[in-house]
Amino acid sequence: MTQIQGLRGTRDFYPKEMNELNIIFNAWKAAARKFNYQEFDGPMLEPAELWTLKSGNEIPEQMYCFEDKSGKKIAVRPELTPTLARMVAAKQKELQKPIKWFSIARCWRYEAPQSGRLREFFQLNIDCLGAESMAADAEVIATTIEIMKSFGCTESDFYVRLNNRKLIASLILGAGVEKSRLQEVSRVIDKKDKLSEKDFILTLKDLNVKQEAIDSILVMLKSEIADIKEEKLDENGKKGYKELMELIGYLNAYDIFKYCRIDFTIMRGFDYYTSTVFEVFDKSGEFRAIAGGGRYDDLVADFGGEKCPGVGYGMGDVVLGLFLKKLNKMPASNPEVDYYVAPVNEAVAKKAVEIAVKLRKNANVEVDILGKNLKKQFEYADSIKAKKIVIVGEKDLAEGKVTIREMSSGKEEKVDLNSL
Repeated sequence: MTQIQGLRGTRDFYPKEMNELNIIFNAWKAAARKFNYQEFDGPMLEPAELWTLKSGNEIPEQMYCFEDKSGKKIAVRPELTPTLARMVAAKQKELQKPIKWFSIARCWRYEAPQSGRLREFFQLNIDCLGAESMAADAEVIATTIEIMKSFGCTESDFYVRLNNRKLIASLILGAGVEKSRLQEVSRVIDKKDKLSEKDFILTLKDLNVKQEAIDSILVMLKSEIADIKEEKLDENGKKGYKELMELIGYLNAYDIFKYCRIDFTIMRGFDYYTSTVFEVFDKSGEFRAIAGGGRYDDLVADFGGEKCPGVGYGMGDVVLGLFLKKLNKMPASNPEVDYYVAPVNEAVAKKAVEIAVKLRKNANVEVDILGKNLKKQFEYADSIKAKKIVIVGEKDLAEGKVTIREMSSGKEEKVDLNSL
């Protein structure tokens, strides 16, 4: 018989891998709830135009799409933000602001599987809608840092790269790029980390960007925020500069700006971002972005609602898991077993089950179901890291007792059955 393989870019979650995944999920949920974000979810299948409308070029090209029986083009969700915007637009007048939601969504993208990137993955989305202040952006960024810190990661392990779309657009135009080329040049800048400087320059030249403008862009991308001359910015750029400075102030109030770095190469590929953009990276530079997001003030209106400012991000489980394992910061994934109940022979097996039932009222318990001898049961109990083993023997039962051994110390005591 032919053995059927799983699809490329997908994973099988055996219990060990599922335990590790749940460790990540629990950390995500704990961080979101610390800031009072409420969990939501949307459908796995959506109209394809939900992403072709405002997601840029990359996502629509990677979507899994098909036509249903009515001829409608359907997509398996590649990310969740447009679904969130659609849901908010549908019930906007009923929702109390700020709308603070999070979700752990299973997503699909048809792209080349490689380290840190698969076709099927889980992604945490944290979003805050209804707040124009950079206080919302700072709070959302703070949740990313809370997650990383919850795993024991420090400033030496990761950092957050920050930028502002309005500001960078003004700087690009100020460098001499034609407005009609702004979006294309922005996309090239977003991919700068993946290009050599020579290829970066050649790509800009292919867009008919003049050498003088390219030289100005190269200088600009290496600039610090202190190098920006506000008076040289257009009105949109001045707004972006003000927003970025306001954001820095809030990040300092959270005492987390020490984790952040202003980086004018961060653009984010989605067309719906309007202001703040950010990405979380490992300090070693070995991995892809651990998380990324930004402000999208027009997206809800684009899906039929009233204008509603929003800011949020996605964090995938694949890169985060690789990063934590590299640093040996992935917590132990063994499930906790309080008691292993070991009958000494078949004659007391049913009594062992009764004892396990009683113990399960307050504890996690496993009982032998394979008929192993006592030595094999001890070995098994040790392998699953059971805290205690309950030895059920005929002599003890005749006295109304069982023997309980602590696995760590080997200490034993006889315990009355009625006191279990």
